[in-house]
Amino acid sequence: MKNIVCLFLFFLFASFIYSQENEKRKVVPVGDMFEVTIYYDNGNIMQHGFLSKDLKLHASWESYYENGRKKCYATYNEGVKVGIWYYWYDNKITKVVYDNNSVISVEDFDYENIILDKI
Repeated sequence: MKNIVCLFLFFLFASFIYSQENEKRKVVPVGDMFEVTIYYDNGNIMQHGFLSKDLKLHASWESYYENGRKKCYATYNEGVKVGIWYYWYDNKITKVVYDNNSVISVEDFDYENIILDKI
């Protein structure tokens, strides 16, 4: 049994190392922050945003589906969720307002009833 657990942990660790090596990312210093872009294997952007000097999510952060369509737009203040976030789905957009990591409000919008360019 001990050998099985050790073997499982070895493969788990090895797969983690492998996935980290294959992750494509670009980090660029911008003032006192870092601009981070993470890519899918197909070259499309997976995530793009900023980290503070303390390596906490800061300012705007965007996530994308593998096909390149936007998935989420978020804002952080030193790792804390703040402001208006948008989540894009196949048939709707969800707007979530955060204040100090707490959800203040949630609204769903049908694509048929909104002008996407305004978001």
